[in-house]
Amino acid sequence: MKKITRVAACAALAMGGTAVYAQSTVTLFGIVDTNVAHLRSSGNGSVNILGTDGNQSSRIGFRGVENLGGGLKAGFWMEAAINPDVGTGGSTNANNQPSGASNSGGLTFGRRATVSLMDDNWGEVRLGRDYVPGFWNLSAFSPFGTNGIGSSSFLFYPVQSAARITNVRASNSVGYHLPKMGGVYGQLMYAFGENSASGPTKNDGRALGIRVGYKSGPVDVAVATTKTEISSLGDLRQTNIGGSYDFGVAQLMLLWNQNKVGSTSTKSALVGARIPLGQGHVRVAYSRVNASGVANDAQHLALGYVYDLSKRTALYGHIARIDNKGNGVNYNLGQAVKTPGGNSDGVEFGIRHTF
Repeated sequence: MKKITRVAACAALAMGGTAVYAQSTVTLFGIVDTNVAHLRSSGNGSVNILGTDGNQSSRIGFRGVENLGGGLKAGFWMEAAINPDVGTGGSTNANNQPSGASNSGGLTFGRRATVSLMDDNWGEVRLGRDYVPGFWNLSAFSPFGTNGIGSSSFLFYPVQSAARITNVRASNSVGYHLPKMGGVYGQLMYAFGENSASGPTKNDGRALGIRVGYKSGPVDVAVATTKTEISSLGDLRQTNIGGSYDFGVAQLMLLWNQNKVGSTSTKSALVGARIPLGQGHVRVAYSRVNASGVANDAQHLALGYVYDLSKRTALYGHIARIDNKGNGVNYNLGQAVKTPGGNSDGVEFGIRHTF
């Protein structure tokens, strides 16, 4: 991270000729993560690719904080996804609905774009595009987070692509984050769909979510839910609970999640661990999804190792497999399954650098 401190004269008092100065710090930060992967799926052969985001999501951003006095601070955060394998930028969504999708390939601050007021006593009020409360447990309580072929997201995200619009972030949101309260933490969010027309689609894109957790020493546990109104889907509700315990020799993680889209439902569960080993750590996870009215069941097994070359640079290798149950073809590692009840497997090796 590169910090740039700017001291600028805000105003000169005309009567006294005294300059008033404000000081703020702007930080440039980012991650570049690229890998070589081999993916194979039943009935669809195999493919070799240069991929990205195997360990962490590639990004570039700017953030800053200004001390306003009396404990009050103002801050901003602008973060864009990047695809280092091809040199393009990521996507965003303007209204939390299928009609708001945008992917120009240029630098779009779709990962996060917020301005906020914060205070150590009462917390933080944040406005803009931000992560929904229901997403954080999927990232925090999975050994692979939501990145790479070991990611829990393959089974934990909704099957319907239109229902995934707000399962990670929401635009036009007003959020509140609790201050430090011992080990208690939490987030509340309300997002506008910004529809001017009346009728059944009036509230489409409106999202409401809450997350409450407790972290102290080796223990971390949280519960969250987010509901988004999409009339054509019958609304989306994402609810999950997760926890971890660090035994020192290993950090155990447990996660349960339900996605309800209209009358359909998928319930997913994960058990996994991060185990320190040498100059890095081993990751292992087993996940299972039980689907109702939308897909067949499936299971996911993943194993990986992250080797830290330094505080900023790491090498990693992952291997994973998804097995669809019955005649299912819905779940894969990035290469579509075309044989009913088929499987999808893959291996990836990459490098991740933060700045």
